[in-house]
Amino acid sequence: MANNTPSLDETLSAAQALMSERLDAVKAHKANVDAEDEARAALVERERESARTWAALLAAGWTVEELKRLDFKQPAVKAPGRPRGRARTKPEAPVTSTTLPGQASGDVTSSSAGANA
Repeated sequence: MANNTPSLDETLSAAQALMSERLDAVKAHKANVDAEDEARAALVERERESARTWAALLAAGWTVEELKRLDFKQPAVKAPGRPRGRARTKPEAPVTSTTLPGQASGDVTSSSAGANA
């Protein structure tokens, strides 16, 4: 009876070939993801630059309507500028202690006076 079982080396070689194909797929996907991230970062930078040049057009005296007639689209991203100040709120009225009628502000109530005695 012939032994048709592959040797350990043959099994490892076949497993390595399968792993190699899988690793190649991982490498291809990783390269694609990296390229996508780079393209996304480049787009963000391009949008910022477009916003800067749009602001320069407005500063040079162009109006939004004139620029639209020239088929320019207003950028979705605004140009960076001065940071906004914090929102200011009215200060709250100071909390004052209220006294009951007929009670001086320094008087101690009878219940607490009895507890301290």
